[in-house]
Amino acid sequence: MIVTTSSCVGCAFCKLVCPEEAIEVFGRAEIDSQKCVECKKCVIYCPIEAIKVVEE
Repeated sequence: MIVTTSSCVGCAFCKLVCPEEAIEVFGRAEIDSQKCVECKKCVIYCPIEAIKVVEE
């Protein structure tokens, strides 16, 4: 599962790189787990490492 941490500043770069349009930004990025295919592009491209992969 991919989650946004409290360090997210809402830059929305993750939303731009998400191929599934699974991310919305409302002050902080929110990932729709139903749409997310865990490609990890948001994790790789987050400039402040605020998105992490966690075990369910």
